[in-house]
Amino acid sequence: MRKGESVTVFDTPSNLGGSFTVSIASEIDSETVEVRVWYGRATPSGWEPWKDWDGYTFQTRRDLLINQRVMRLRKR
Repeated sequence: MRKGESVTVFDTPSNLGGSFTVSIASEIDSETVEVRVWYGRATPSGWEPWKDWDGYTFQTRRDLLINQRVMRLRKR
């Protein structure tokens, strides 16, 4: 499980007909970032990953990151 209470996330196209919830893992250049997919749920003991996509990383354009928000990783 992920440690910490929250993470800043965005939506970005999945190119599979929907979108992924992602956080920025690293900055590649001014237009490109590497992102981490968040796929799971917050529980009282921390983040519970769902193995299909959680933790998957890929590079995308910064301008494709929309709907910035803070996501809790622990349910109260």
